[in-house]
Amino acid sequence: MTELSAAQRHIQRHNEISIRLHYAWGNDWHVIEAQQWSARGFCFFHVLAVHEGAMEFKRSLQHFSGDIVWTRTCHDEEQVLEMLLNEIIHQQAQRLQNQPEMQQRLLRLMRVRGMAQDKQRVLSALGLQLSQAQWQERVQQRLQEAFFQSGVRVESPVWNAVVADAIELGSVVQDLERWSGALGGDE
Repeated sequence: MTELSAAQRHIQRHNEISIRLHYAWGNDWHVIEAQQWSARGFCFFHVLAVHEGAMEFKRSLQHFSGDIVWTRTCHDEEQVLEMLLNEIIHQQAQRLQNQPEMQQRLLRLMRVRGMAQDKQRVLSALGLQLSQAQWQERVQQRLQEAFFQSGVRVESPVWNAVVADAIELGSVVQDLERWSGALGGDE
């Protein structure tokens, strides 16, 4: 373990929302959700086997580099379900380009961690009606494929700006959850 990775363990990580990014693989950009993020880096789940070393990322038109410092195979059913739900929500959002308000709502929903049942209800309302058994089948199928989690170390002013924006948005999400709970919305 390097000194930097030991120091990273003591930095507060955020997971109240994920940060939608793209990473370069070959000649293509692939969508990921940065989770457990801090000013020093983040983790993400993916299906392509990436190797340790430098990788290019972007958020909107802002590009930055990060170093993959570890990768492991993932076998967590909840995380796989969340990834599947977010992938499908993203696909649905892309279809709704003529409805920008609905598209933005779906993209915001994608960024919120958890809420699997709520996300399934939204997808059902959009026409994708799968039973729990069908969702479980999809999760098991994905688990049979390679599914990885990687950690990225980042030192970039672009990433620092992304983190600052996410912290601001995350605090709004947390305030809404507290207000909802205070009003009896979490029963």
